[in-house]
Amino acid sequence: MHVLRKMRLIAAVAAAAGGLTVAAITPATATTEAWSDCPSGYFCAWSGSNGTGYRCQWAGNSESWYHDCSWAGDRYPHSVYNHGTSGLGVTIYAWTSWEKPIGGCVTRGEKVNLAGNYYVASHAWNC
Repeated sequence: MHVLRKMRLIAAVAAAAGGLTVAAITPATATTEAWSDCPSGYFCAWSGSNGTGYRCQWAGNSESWYHDCSWAGDRYPHSVYNHGTSGLGVTIYAWTSWEKPIGGCVTRGEKVNLAGNYYVASHAWNC
């Protein structure tokens, strides 16, 4: 069933059951965008390849994507973009608190499609 149709069905059932108003809540950092929508100075990650799908963005380090990114615990990231301005690269980590680095440094200006079969739990501007 199409996602929009599911949301309408859920809203209709909830409203009929209790006369409640149902609103879909989407965190400001989880949007469907493209590479070019990553703001200057940020490191961005998407749930889809080539900067598509849900996006989360950070101006600094993240000790826990699970805390900072609404979809990080439910979806694997498929693409990342270092749109930073400091010149530093970004290391992504499999574990929170910057443990177990994954791959190499994502250098300034680099757009990377990931394998999309693992979670990323933290990152740091450190390379």
